[in-house]
Amino acid sequence: MTKTMLASGFVALAAGLLACNVHDNTFTANIPNATLNVTADADVSMVEPAQSVPMTVNVQNVYLIEPSATPPPEHDKDAGHLQFYVDDEAKPPVLVTAQTKVTVPIPADTKPGPHKVICRVHKHDGTPTDTHFELSITVKASVTTNNDGGVSVDATVTIEAGTTTTHPDAAATD
Repeated sequence: MTKTMLASGFVALAAGLLACNVHDNTFTANIPNATLNVTADADVSMVEPAQSVPMTVNVQNVYLIEPSATPPPEHDKDAGHLQFYVDDEAKPPVLVTAQTKVTVPIPADTKPGPHKVICRVHKHDGTPTDTHFELSITVKASVTTNNDGGVSVDATVTIEAGTTTTHPDAAATD
């Protein structure tokens, strides 16, 4: 093997490594010209925990297909589905679908205050793409009654500095 062949191999390997899109050990791929827009079909300023929020998704240049289905060969490069998350994509998605009229469930343990619903296009193999949309929602405090007639309130207090503190022990009984 000559020095030229070794140098060429090294350059090819280095170029391949530089072309990889690796960030925090998460690989993202793109579907060419994909766009995404999500609108809420209900008031998102006073969402309750455990409520489902109806939304409409407008997605362009993505062949939407359920993850369990096999895309036709002509859509191998643009087949994908949608994954919805509340606040954090490190947690499991709350909804995985290929539908554009959806109801996104808000987890019951979601604390009062501002949150975001994240919708991301994933390639058919499950790889996340860079195409995503964030929709702001506000979860309101919930009030529940106890078996003994008491009332339990999960209250939110806003302090002047803009910090929001949730006090889960705020409870009142009749």
